[in-house]
Amino acid sequence: MPSQLKKYSVPSILAACLAAFAISACGSSSDDSGANELAKYAPADVPVYIEGAVQPNSDVAANIDSITDTLAGVNLGDLIKDSIDSESNGDVSFDADVKPWLGEDAAVFVQFDPADLANGSSLGSDELSSLTSDDSGMTSYDSGSDGEKFGLVVQTTDTDAAQSFIDKQANTDSGSTDGDYEGFSYKVSKDDGTTVGIVDDNVVIGSSEEEFKAAVDASKGDNLADTDAFSDLSSHVADGALASVFVSNDPYLKAIEDQGLDLGGLYSALGIDLEGSGTVVSLVPESNEISMQGYSNAGSDLTSGDPTSVIETFPANTIFATGSGDVGSNATKIIDALNEEGIPGVLEPGQVDQFINEASGQIDIKGILGSLETVAFFVNGNSEKTLGGALVATSSDIKPIESSLRGISSLIGLAGDASVRPLPGGVAGFRVFTPDLPGRPIVVGVKGDRMVIGVGMKASLNALTGGGQTLADSDAFKAADASTETAGLDMFADPANIAKLIVNETPGDPDAKQIANVVRKFEYMAAGSSDGEGTFEFNLGLNK
Repeated sequence: MPSQLKKYSVPSILAACLAAFAISACGSSSDDSGANELAKYAPADVPVYIEGAVQPNSDVAANIDSITDTLAGVNLGDLIKDSIDSESNGDVSFDADVKPWLGEDAAVFVQFDPADLANGSSLGSDELSSLTSDDSGMTSYDSGSDGEKFGLVVQTTDTDAAQSFIDKQANTDSGSTDGDYEGFSYKVSKDDGTTVGIVDDNVVIGSSEEEFKAAVDASKGDNLADTDAFSDLSSHVADGALASVFVSNDPYLKAIEDQGLDLGGLYSALGIDLEGSGTVVSLVPESNEISMQGYSNAGSDLTSGDPTSVIETFPANTIFATGSGDVGSNATKIIDALNEEGIPGVLEPGQVDQFINEASGQIDIKGILGSLETVAFFVNGNSEKTLGGALVATSSDIKPIESSLRGISSLIGLAGDASVRPLPGGVAGFRVFTPDLPGRPIVVGVKGDRMVIGVGMKASLNALTGGGQTLADSDAFKAADASTETAGLDMFADPANIAKLIVNETPGDPDAKQIANVVRKFEYMAAGSSDGEGTFEFNLGLNK
């Protein structure tokens, strides 16, 4: 554990509470969240903002208890409180020192330069200079440097009790200095510059004085709560949410522009409207499911379709499957937009068509791409030696692809090459045998409206025909499909089959067995999205 957490200073205790977003044993009876009120303490231009319940309502708290009991046999709230009590060496008692003033909701805003993400930057010279070693040789990071900066806001029920707690911690830690800003007093840790004080009826913690003052300034003027994007996104927070993450697109668009990339024309050609938009993702605990439900108000002419009808025909022992519909129409829109606008400094207008024409020869690549409907793939098997899978594409006009593969199959048959053979049963296509995949040829074939590129004859032929036991027969898949009924299913994973793979690949390994036992606690993993509503979700179903 980092040394600064062992000290259990004011920020470390509250950060622990916020990170968990649940002291479920202390769940309140209120069903109304005041977390949105905390957005007025976040600057309007923050790239990431998180809010949620530190003491959730009784229903959410009960669901959290059910989940943590199923997964780990513990009560999360009790675990957090016991950890605070034991690790603070008696300096802090949650019940005596924190509970008397801890309110229902908390929020954190994170400040960083989104351009750093595009650059893939690691610690630069300024950040490296903030890494210091104490006398014990432990290395710490100064959160007040030019790296990530944050502000944490926690509602209080008793500001006098909260102030007493702050004063107590200031006296027991290595020391602090006092300050005052806009009528609000605060204390600055001599260790790392972390700043804490009470603003209105909230405890506000900044990674530095700058972030503390930014929260105060936001509360008096330009803040996130007053932006149109947040107003829209906050109205789409999922019912029963424990915590929600808000991401605004504007800081990232500005970072792209600062990098010299003007993609406005390309976005416009694709009907993508990102300005003033963002995304909210809510963590929703149910008694038998952990769900992340999201909403984006960014517009686009691109659609994802519903690949469920293809995915459900994959083999029943599928480990993982995902797909997308409307692939052809999306590909056509993207090619047309790139031809029209290009990408400044990367791709000139018209170059995509030029590349396609040079590569096509006698094949109508644009026509084939435009005919694609659903594209999906799966992986199945229960050991490395039996792993297989296939990429499956359905087409509204499969004839050009089928004709090409039949011609290739005829040439292969005449050549008599043992490593490359035509497919049996009159199926258009061929199979390639390689030493790296003994007994599992690479298969390229067409049947009906499907084209398949797969590994392993059985998996590939099943994907072509949809024959044998399929996911439509799987209870786990049925449950996953039902969990995404509104959005449609785009991704499915089967924890039971994943657990089999883990055990078979590491027989006798106790760690692998333990991991597999945890994986088996889940019934399904599923994701889905809805173009019309702008919603998406990722669900983890629990076995009871």
